[in-house]
Amino acid sequence: MKNIYIISLLIFTVYSAKAQNSKSYEITGNIKNIPPAKIYMVTMKRSGNNSLSQPIIDSAIILDGRFKFHRDTILLEPSYNTNIYYVDEKTKEKKLLSFVNKYNPQIKQGNFILENANIKIEGDMNGDLYLTGSPESEMLYRYGLPSAGLYRMTAKIDSLKKIKDTGKLAEAVKFKNDSLISFKNKLLSIAKENPWSWMAMINIYQNAEMFTPTELADISRIFSNEVMNTTTGLKLSSYQRQSGSLVTGAKFPDFNFRDVNQRSISLDNVKGKKGTLVIFWASWCGPCRAEIPELKKLYARYKTKGINFISISTDHDLKAWKKAVKTEAMPWTNISNLPGNNNDINRKYNITAIPAVFLLNSNNKIIMPNEYRITEISDNLNSLTKLTEK
Repeated sequence: MKNIYIISLLIFTVYSAKAQNSKSYEITGNIKNIPPAKIYMVTMKRSGNNSLSQPIIDSAIILDGRFKFHRDTILLEPSYNTNIYYVDEKTKEKKLLSFVNKYNPQIKQGNFILENANIKIEGDMNGDLYLTGSPESEMLYRYGLPSAGLYRMTAKIDSLKKIKDTGKLAEAVKFKNDSLISFKNKLLSIAKENPWSWMAMINIYQNAEMFTPTELADISRIFSNEVMNTTTGLKLSSYQRQSGSLVTGAKFPDFNFRDVNQRSISLDNVKGKKGTLVIFWASWCGPCRAEIPELKKLYARYKTKGINFISISTDHDLKAWKKAVKTEAMPWTNISNLPGNNNDINRKYNITAIPAVFLLNSNNKIIMPNEYRITEISDNLNSLTKLTEK
């Protein structure tokens, strides 16, 4: 359970329908000592089956060190991981353009953010290249994608729990809580200073689970309408709306999905007498499948104490899901909305990373929201069964 698979990776499609009253992108290059060649622009994409690719989205001819990329098509939102390269005629090697990061000149940035803007690339292939005119790229170079280091901190807490070092455990928990408060304040500060920035909004969305529903509502009002109307901005709005129904004490949203035999299953069909563990996973998720043996141990321990388990797949492929269910032989019910859209599940339950686990009491109210660590799951199961035994 040390690693989880992040669903909401910053990988976006750059194609969109033409919009009115908006400018498209244009990238002009003027680079010394770059040979005449064809130059290509690529961006990272994730397909429906979660495979990655970096397709060519535009190309141009280099003449006298100059080139231009231009499309009249408006981007629905910026594209995070974009690169430009040409192929050396002699070696046939790809030569990636890398740009000086003015906030840290020792770093050369191979990627930038493609956005609806007039972007310039200038410099010398034998020296430094500079990318200007892209406000979102500048935000990337300045702030990057800040991380709270949550998984490292929780791993330390888990290890201290195992050795029962209560003194150091209390210190580690306090450090984690203080660090999260500091990290949240940092993200809020970036957002308030840059309400126009899609990149600032992305940093909020990537860490949305750290904020309360009220905090998310307040944060959403910080950003401009243009930012919040992008694809990811709309996702953040959806996440904020759903978050209130997925906190401790809220009644878990019901479902009506099908098992491998196409039988319709609702929460009341599978809930335990004293509680229910709801597990979100997918056949392609390595960490999800790696945790199944530990979940089986917990199931064997708690099924006689009135706790039932239910696994909900976020798979996109019906055959792959059925094959994984058969291979893993989980002794509890497995369901999915296949052949429906797995994103419907992600949106309804705010699943941005898997595995994700919710523990419900006998009334289907959430007592452990969206956890992924076996130690924390085990502790909460133990607490619930002890409480109901009184």
